[in-house]
Amino acid sequence: MKSWTLIPFYLWKNTCRRWLEYPVSPVSKILIPTLLGFLAIIVLTLFAEIERELREQLSRNSVYTVVVSEFVGSDSAPTILRRSIEEELLWSGHYGEDTIKQVRQPLVSASLGRHKSVPLLAYTASVTDFRQLLDPTEPPSVSLLSDDASLAGQSKVITMGRVTTVATVRPVPKWVSRDMGLETAVAVPVEMVQIPLNKGFINHMVASLDSIEEVERFVGDVSSYYRAEKRQVKILSALAILKNLERITGIQKIVKTLIVVGCGIILALTLGSIAWLEYRQDSYLLALLKSFGTPSVVLLLHMFFENLLLVFSGIMIVSLGWPSLYSMAVPKLQAIGLMAATLPAIPSSDVSIILIAGLVGVVLAMVPVAFSLRKPAGLILQ
Repeated sequence: MKSWTLIPFYLWKNTCRRWLEYPVSPVSKILIPTLLGFLAIIVLTLFAEIERELREQLSRNSVYTVVVSEFVGSDSAPTILRRSIEEELLWSGHYGEDTIKQVRQPLVSASLGRHKSVPLLAYTASVTDFRQLLDPTEPPSVSLLSDDASLAGQSKVITMGRVTTVATVRPVPKWVSRDMGLETAVAVPVEMVQIPLNKGFINHMVASLDSIEEVERFVGDVSSYYRAEKRQVKILSALAILKNLERITGIQKIVKTLIVVGCGIILALTLGSIAWLEYRQDSYLLALLKSFGTPSVVLLLHMFFENLLLVFSGIMIVSLGWPSLYSMAVPKLQAIGLMAATLPAIPSSDVSIILIAGLVGVVLAMVPVAFSLRKPAGLILQ
């Protein structure tokens, strides 16, 4: 038992002496994983930042929004109008009231003043943004949707055909201005424009979804439904862009893996070369210890833990020095258009890959040493 205690102590004492005499060896073993670790973490973080920035920009541009438009002529307008109200309840029940917004735009416009024509949007009580405009105790209300600050809180006289009414100015909902492209419109309950709607209208449905899968499912459901109904609709979505983004994300994962694997291979080859040179330098001492009864496994484990200590010291330097390096790189990232303001969190999966690459590199570096330790001690001592 005493010999097992003394042998590891002697081996570590000899290792420390060798480090002091030849500091290039431990410095190389720390510096190489440090440089490779910085390279891997810079690439992985840059990929993560680009993907995050792209997804934020797509989210701001309503990339998960689908707009379905249907032109309905006068010959089928009364029938399609009733069907559209039923379909609005159908889609809202299936995807959620906050997800589906549906309005009908008559082919006639309202008049604001003497010269200005404003589009009409007929809504039902199921439209969430317009539901607050309906008061069961009062007659249906008409609203002028406008973001003009000078009109805020005012009332304007609106003429719809032969009907003249007063409309309260309200802000334009984002889905109306952003997805339908209307900066000004008159929101009116569908019951008030029944006659103009029966002469033809455009049916608009806006679906605000949250993921690529939902967009793909919604586009598939809408296409199948209206194809079965033999009705022509126009579907505007960024599904093709989203699929390309998904494909790019898949390629990015492969590239990230190849980069980390490449760093692990470079680390393994370099450590293997250094470990082989150190073994040849200490081969006489190791053979002498073997001749005294020291198992080869103990010698191999000592070299393994020695390399593991140095490699993970380099990786620890990366984790501690990364915030300072990133703060220096922030101006460069902002110069290329990335909103790099705070230190991004490194995904735990990427950290695990770097640690595994370091561990695998150390294990592979021990392979030539393991084969060399199988050589009989007597042949080396001769």
